[in-house]
Amino acid sequence: WKDKQQNIKVQESENVMSRKGSTYAEHLFGFESSARDAESDKSVLMGSTAKRASSSVAKESNASGGQHSNTGPSSISLPIALGIAGISLTTGFMAGKYEPKSEHHHSSRVLPSGHPRGCCSCDEPPASDAQSKLSKAQEDLPKKLARIAGNENVISGLFEDSSNTTYLKGARLGRGKALAIVTPTSLRAAVRALELAVKADCVVVPQGQNTGLTGGSVPREDEEEARPYVVINMRKLDTMFPIDNGEKVVCLAGAGISSLASNLNEWGYHDRESHSTLGSTFLNPTTAAGVAFGSGGTQLRKGSAYTDRCLFARVYENKWGKRIVEVVNTLGIEGIEDSDFYENTGSTIEQLDIYANDVRQGYERPMASSSKSKHGTAMASDHTYPHRVCEVGEDKKGREVSRYNADTRGEQCNRSEGKVLILATVHDTFVKPEEKKSYWISFKDFDTTLKFRKEVCLDNPKDLPISCEYMDRDSFDIIDRSGRILGNLIKVIGMGSLMGTLWDVKLKIEALPFDGSELICDKLLHTFNSFTPALLPSKVMKLGKDMDHHIAMTVGEFGEGEKDRFLNRMEKFAKDNEGGIVIHECKSSAEENSLTAFRFVAAPAFRTWCVGENAQGFSVDYALPKNGGQAPLVGEGQPTPLKRMRYSHLGCNVVHEDIAYELGVDTHAAKYALKKEVEKTCGGKLPAEHGHGTEYHAPKDTQQRWMKMDPLNVMNPGIGGLSSKFKYGKK
Repeated sequence: WKDKQQNIKVQESENVMSRKGSTYAEHLFGFESSARDAESDKSVLMGSTAKRASSSVAKESNASGGQHSNTGPSSISLPIALGIAGISLTTGFMAGKYEPKSEHHHSSRVLPSGHPRGCCSCDEPPASDAQSKLSKAQEDLPKKLARIAGNENVISGLFEDSSNTTYLKGARLGRGKALAIVTPTSLRAAVRALELAVKADCVVVPQGQNTGLTGGSVPREDEEEARPYVVINMRKLDTMFPIDNGEKVVCLAGAGISSLASNLNEWGYHDRESHSTLGSTFLNPTTAAGVAFGSGGTQLRKGSAYTDRCLFARVYENKWGKRIVEVVNTLGIEGIEDSDFYENTGSTIEQLDIYANDVRQGYERPMASSSKSKHGTAMASDHTYPHRVCEVGEDKKGREVSRYNADTRGEQCNRSEGKVLILATVHDTFVKPEEKKSYWISFKDFDTTLKFRKEVCLDNPKDLPISCEYMDRDSFDIIDRSGRILGNLIKVIGMGSLMGTLWDVKLKIEALPFDGSELICDKLLHTFNSFTPALLPSKVMKLGKDMDHHIAMTVGEFGEGEKDRFLNRMEKFAKDNEGGIVIHECKSSAEENSLTAFRFVAAPAFRTWCVGENAQGFSVDYALPKNGGQAPLVGEGQPTPLKRMRYSHLGCNVVHEDIAYELGVDTHAAKYALKKEVEKTCGGKLPAEHGHGTEYHAPKDTQQRWMKMDPLNVMNPGIGGLSSKFKYGKK
């Protein structure tokens, strides 16, 4: 590891860390710059020479990966789109000059955030209480964090302003303050920050892009919790690189799923694609957050985000009462297994930091390989999902749901919801289809839609469609009435980082300190919506108005006749159900992009519609049994909604509902009446995709799993209905 460019700055860790299976003083090294001699690299990460890997800070022109490319034809002119973007950015710059008032102004209505695939209603931010009395160790903590992470990577969160609001305020609900917000630039610094926070008797909230929707990714005000919060935001640890000849990737905790899609192409793996596509892809949520929440998405053949190959840190107390930060390594990478290091001779974190630093600077390195150990052969995606999702019979398996957030399977990193600090993960990549076709399919009734799902889409695990997204009539109408501007922007500039930047600008405008600021963007979007072109082709628009149930579906050929078998089943179904189904095949990539954009703007369009029509509403997501699918009742004694959007990942039976009511309706009661119907009457489970956070109570076995991960309740206290107190209030 001779450094040819600069001297290596070495700093010895002050704390004793415990690794899995043994406890020892681990020496962690921080590197400002490193250009390694590949010939001297004989002991770590050996294999065939890697194609040049890169950080997920991809070039803007490559930022929109996969099928959401910047090259697709658009419905509106580029100057118009850029004009809208310019106005928004200018307003956002002005927004950054303001500091929020101590008292936040909110309308009396209840609105969802409009965040893609949002769930449940907004909560009011808590009142800003006086700063709690800090201990000497806590007062000194920010300075200590700055010494190990750098002054530029530590800011205060005790008073909210434009510099820290994106770390302190949730995308939909949740708001609090933090003693310190740390954005480490190395794995070593992340672990040291956790150690220092634990030593100072603080609690820690791990954070990625903060796109979480249920309040679990931000600090919170809690009467029973006196310990100050420290936010460890991992977004700067965004390096990723391929292993196993591109069949897998290693992602540090801040690596984004949109960046991953772009980088696979940049690395030259044009026949591979990433493990996840979400409605919020343009916000570039992190791969680590996907694992922590079990995020789902549109990819029916791949299932939700899952891996048993991870590097993470957890906190426990040893038999002498000392709090220990333990680094658990299940990455399964040759050369950096725990068994590859003797005591005090190096560590996985040290070597992974070195490798990632070289990748970040563009140096070629030998490509890593999976080891032959149990970790190296463990699952890096849920291989069993295609079989499980097709179990739609009337037996016990058919009455189960396909996926949900309280699932307790797998390594502790999976669906951990912040109870451990994820540092890096290994994910499978997937073979791209040799050919694919996209369709818009309309049905006369929902029974025919569910029959199509069972007989055509889920006939067998081999022939599953790539995606199968359902929308009802209210969804179609609201997206067309209030989602055209955002959808057309997606078609023009793609799903890359520029789209995410514009979304951040919208959030900043909504946070401005004047009455009505939280509504102004949506009022403008609603007002000018009709002046922009329709998102869908004219034939599809006619189908949307003539029929009430629709599917946007993509089918792929993977070399074994999957596409032809699927289309044969679909053709037979259409003949057997003549008059009840109309199929439109997309003839160009422009039409395919239109369908994708239309579906992805469903949740933002609902918020815009509510604001524009002077209504209120809430959103919720849930999973229904695999052999079911009928819509639950809104709840006994509840008023009739103005609109009830139901759109779903149809194959998985994971449903998103956005329900609008007149002003004055008790939406809180309506929301919980619906939840009761989902669980008690329909046999469903919620939440299905967005995590429990502070919104949902988790089942007992899920709570016990989290308590085992974090016995001191230092990590993300209060989620899933758990106590916020130290050791969960136990003596």
